[in-house]
Amino acid sequence: MDIRQLTFFTTIVDHAYNLTRASKHLHISQPALSQLVREFEEMEQVELFLRHHGRLTGLTDAGQQFYEDALSVLHGHQQMMEHLHERSRVIRGKVRLGIPPVILPVLFSQLIPKLMAEHPGIELEIIEEGAFELKRRLLLEELDLAILIEPGESYGIERYRLIEDEVVVAVRPSHPLSQTKSVSYRDLAEEPLVILNDSFMLHHQILSQFRHVQVEPHIFFTSGAWDLLIGMVQELDVVSILPEPILRFHHAEDIRILPFDPPMLWDVSLNHLAGVEQRPLVRHVQDYVLHYFKSYWPHPSDRGANVKKNPDQPPLL
Repeated sequence: MDIRQLTFFTTIVDHAYNLTRASKHLHISQPALSQLVREFEEMEQVELFLRHHGRLTGLTDAGQQFYEDALSVLHGHQQMMEHLHERSRVIRGKVRLGIPPVILPVLFSQLIPKLMAEHPGIELEIIEEGAFELKRRLLLEELDLAILIEPGESYGIERYRLIEDEVVVAVRPSHPLSQTKSVSYRDLAEEPLVILNDSFMLHHQILSQFRHVQVEPHIFFTSGAWDLLIGMVQELDVVSILPEPILRFHHAEDIRILPFDPPMLWDVSLNHLAGVEQRPLVRHVQDYVLHYFKSYWPHPSDRGANVKKNPDQPPLL
């Protein structure tokens, strides 16, 4: 079990064994968190949690000892990283980091203040643009690093995956689709869609999926503001297609989340220009971002590839 998994385990205990609250805190789906617990217990052939009717209710003796040891390891890890960062506080200079505004508050609201507090000598210039514009500026060397949202590799750009999640359908509870377990692109052929505009990679990814099944989507409205799209779903019989982490971040209890069948992946990566020697300052910021996501965010392999959300269960928002 690595540092990230120890964090997951202690968070479950600290949230009174409530997997829903723990998964929200960790920004990981509840099924993936449950699967991680089961896989670790099976691999180590030990039971960490007491259970009653399938629910976690406490810790076994082995689990209690493991929890105490995990807290000690996490504390030691935190001290180790603090000592490491103390030696690099003298680093000074500007780093230009491009981040799509749709994910800035969702994925970076804790990372950026943490980076700036630990490295006051670094001037972090955040450029908020859609992924298409960020890629263009990165290729023109107007950015040092860029967060991009797209599948696959891009010529001339070196890519480090940060997270992989799913793009899902969002409707209000009174919508007929809310009673289904999953949806296909053909199911949405006649539905009025409210989606992100064409400055976002996701817009083009959505249209590509519809073209693949030879369906012409009914685009009712586009916007660069995901909160506006969510508001329209809450008030109108329209359908939106958004990354699930954005909906989790919004905490909208009056919206139903439906997965695509087959799943539609949402890939977030850190990118820099290939073949160009990076300044030590830029490499430091890059390593900091990669370490943050490796330590505190689930890897793609941790997620259940075929997990389906049951509409009879309460929404996870």
